[in-house]
Amino acid sequence: MALVSKKSIEKSFATHYMDSIFISDFAESKRKEREVYDLGTGAGFPGVVYAIRYPKAKVTLFERSLKKQTFLSAVLTSLNIDNLTLLGDMLAEKRKGLFLARAVLPPPELFKFMSKRMTEGSTLIVNVGGSREPLNPPMEFLKTGELCYELPMESGGRRVESFDFVPRGTK
Repeated sequence: MALVSKKSIEKSFATHYMDSIFISDFAESKRKEREVYDLGTGAGFPGVVYAIRYPKAKVTLFERSLKKQTFLSAVLTSLNIDNLTLLGDMLAEKRKGLFLARAVLPPPELFKFMSKRMTEGSTLIVNVGGSREPLNPPMEFLKTGELCYELPMESGGRRVESFDFVPRGTK
């Protein structure tokens, strides 16, 4: 269905599945029984992997592409994953939970977008990819963790960072 680039098919185990496993394990350490939201999940990375690895976590996938929604609907039906829900665009209403962002928006846009959609007590997990540049989030995003890891098949290093959302005036 051409959900990932042709160049990445050969290394998809490392760049998609293994990357999602690392992200999922890091995110689970930050979940605190909250609902998990995967923003712009694409072909289900990392949200589907997270839901499979952590069946007690309630996971909601957000994906606006109808083509990808069709694929994900088939995955949900065939795998019968009870803790997984698929929605289109992320609504403008604020939510509390653990938010996963893997290649959905450039960090400055992501922080701005999420500051309007997260409530106090939420956590944002940002996949920085291979970039070694530190993120420079707005003041209301407090860095609470970081994980650096190497992917197999010579696919390079990756980094994820976690940020708790603390709106101004609530510190």
